[in-house]
Amino acid sequence: MRVLRLKLFQETACYTKPFANKVAETYPLPPYSTVKGMIHQLLQANELLPLRFSVQGSYETRMIDYRKSYMVKKRSVSMPIIFDGLAIKAPVQAEMTSMPLYTHMLFHVELVIHIAGEESLLQRIYDALIHLDVHLSLGRHEDIVRIDEVMFVSLQECEEFESKHAIYAPRHYYETELPQGIPYRLNWTYNIVNGIREWTKIPVVYVSGNSSHGMDEKPFHTDRDYIVLWNE
Repeated sequence: MRVLRLKLFQETACYTKPFANKVAETYPLPPYSTVKGMIHQLLQANELLPLRFSVQGSYETRMIDYRKSYMVKKRSVSMPIIFDGLAIKAPVQAEMTSMPLYTHMLFHVELVIHIAGEESLLQRIYDALIHLDVHLSLGRHEDIVRIDEVMFVSLQECEEFESKHAIYAPRHYYETELPQGIPYRLNWTYNIVNGIREWTKIPVVYVSGNSSHGMDEKPFHTDRDYIVLWNE
């Protein structure tokens, strides 16, 4: 099985959690929907591409920053609005006030992302990355990506492997006991119902680096250097 492997670096990144209103909390790794969005933006795709992802990586430390947010109070409900990075000025309304918002950021992020799909689609992604003439962002618009490696790798089935990086381990790999880590339900795809996005979520466990995978899990794959755990 041949797949595409990306090695990416970000000086800072914030993969904002949904509904983090008072503090812009970040996931420790980009969720699948964020990676999917980056690839769709790269190819200027206007429909869902049939792809699978494995996401792993590490960061040096967490930081706290501030950004200006605007609060609109209506019917006793406050919602923060961020205008950073938009080519418009913040509107002035009687119900609107501004406040500094804590933003959690990751510093010196290294990512290893595997992408599976049809060979022709993977080749399109490869060509677009090799001949890229604009910067890519992953997370916020200002979270610029440096591409350190783009290459095709072959996978082999494996029953036990030690992961170098922290990784999202989808729960469908585990028949009995889950690995130690932080559980998340990550956004993947969505349908629009009554003008609102209803997300399909993937339950995963964020497993720290230098952890062994094997024993009760289903067989998984490696590219000899990294474990690969597909989101679906």
